[in-house]
Amino acid sequence: MITALLAIYLGSSAIAQSQDGLDRLATEADSAMQRAASGVLEPHEMRMIEYRRALMGQPGLQFYVVFFNKMGQPIDYFVTDGKCTSSGKRLLQSWKFQEGQTGVNGDGAAVYGDFVLPAAALDGTYGGSDNYIYCKTADGKYKQWNGLYYASDAPIELTIKPLISDSGGAVQGQQ
Repeated sequence: MITALLAIYLGSSAIAQSQDGLDRLATEADSAMQRAASGVLEPHEMRMIEYRRALMGQPGLQFYVVFFNKMGQPIDYFVTDGKCTSSGKRLLQSWKFQEGQTGVNGDGAAVYGDFVLPAAALDGTYGGSDNYIYCKTADGKYKQWNGLYYASDAPIELTIKPLISDSGGAVQGQQ
């Protein structure tokens, strides 16, 4: 009887040890997967960010850009002098810190304190604008677009020729 109890006791202990071992292995496997992911995925993303920074900082950078209308028809294709920039980019901060009196309130009393106020943009205006990109073409023309576009550092092969329009927006034909 003692032998049977000892066998049962050892059996349940062995099962418990086996479960503890499985839990430990699962924890180690999870840890190994996390280490592998951080060792492989993050450096790839970091390298891509570094690649883009180096590409965008090249002197004489040119991009091939296609503008598309809402139906996906290419309407313009050109080579840039540098990269396109978004309308949200600014060279200066768009706010300023002002100390002291800044005016009067609705009751005519002076308002004192420190305030963060909007600052004028480079062109002297305040506030935002529609989202768009703008760039300079290789032949010195300014292009601005608020629709879909595709940009690449390699020539883009189009199967449909871009439409050409005059300044009034009338379609003249295809290139």
